[in-house]
Amino acid sequence: GPATAATHKGKGVNVMFDYNKAGVDCYLSTLSAEAPEPVPGGYQAGQEVFFTGSCQTFASGNKLVYGDCGKVLGPATSDTHKGKGVEVMFTHNKGGVDCYLTELSAAAPEPIPGGYQAGQEVFFTGSCQTFADGDQLVYGDCGKVLGPATAAT
Repeated sequence: GPATAATHKGKGVNVMFDYNKAGVDCYLSTLSAEAPEPVPGGYQAGQEVFFTGSCQTFASGNKLVYGDCGKVLGPATSDTHKGKGVEVMFTHNKGGVDCYLTELSAAAPEPIPGGYQAGQEVFFTGSCQTFADGDQLVYGDCGKVLGPATAAT
């Protein structure tokens, strides 16, 4: 029948799913009479996945941390990730985060070499270097581990 919640009246319908005890109000924009495309990468909604990319923090406060386990919510929704990723809910975040398929694994990733942990503070003890793009390594500077090295070194 029609949606009953004030926020959904005129904008949605009340739907009964087999696994619920009662109908749930759904916005029209979240429903289709046709089955949706499968979740990219062969993942299923609710499946546990592990983040294997470099750590990131977003303005929203959400974070992506190497090795963290989350649950797939569905296909990615941002323009940059559509068709190339899935939305994942990690326990320490306020909401789902779009992740590229190349940064996810159904199996736990290998530990970070050297026994380091993602987010751990470390100090550079090698010789100073400046790279073509302007990035630098300076003896004694403090940084945070993002994950395993990404280039062949």
